[in-house]
Amino acid sequence: MTGLGLLATAAVAALVPATGALLAPPAGLRREIGVLGRQQVWTSLIVMLMLMLGQFVPYTYITPMLTEVTGLAASYVPWVLLASGIGATAGVFVGGRLAGPHLMPALIAMLALQGLVLAAMYATSPYPLPMVAVIVLWGGVNFSIGTAVQTRILKWTADAPNLASSLIPAGFNVGIALAAFVGATMLNAGLSYRSLPLIGVVAMAVATATACLSLAAERRSGARPPIVTATST
Repeated sequence: MTGLGLLATAAVAALVPATGALLAPPAGLRREIGVLGRQQVWTSLIVMLMLMLGQFVPYTYITPMLTEVTGLAASYVPWVLLASGIGATAGVFVGGRLAGPHLMPALIAMLALQGLVLAAMYATSPYPLPMVAVIVLWGGVNFSIGTAVQTRILKWTADAPNLASSLIPAGFNVGIALAAFVGATMLNAGLSYRSLPLIGVVAMAVATATACLSLAAERRSGARPPIVTATST
């Protein structure tokens, strides 16, 4: 992990363009809290929560799902998770590309796609090769969405980013904990491991609808993201 950290640091130094030292004027606590009232921010937090349900309800129980439903030997599970991680890494790059001027249409399309991927996970879970392929795609789409959602939050809180940016990891972790609880509740109710992706299908439907309503409201109001005039340090 230390070696990977050093490699990542070197990659940032080599690849991230220098923009100069800029410092936005302090926002103040009232403005920091006030930006949370923008619908683009709180709807994005709802999407984030739904995204975590779609990812971590199945992922929390991925080992018994793969061994008991798919029939994989336990020794293969780490390799499947490694493949999923590779897909997730690729997803970060894809999400970064999509988080441009057409961020919301791309986000809506990815949310709908993730719903289809989760439905495919339910359908293919008894079959090893299709299931592994779906898991790789599932990780990639999830991290593409995560990149886009974070970009939207930061874009709409550019004039008061501190509180909003702190809510991003908090929102992810609350979603992860909630997903584990929901999955456990489903299993305790007598549902099978195979049923776990279905809650993700519902969550992605809610997320897609929320994103569509947010975009429609934004277009009706003609609202634009805040523009910050930074001052040199």
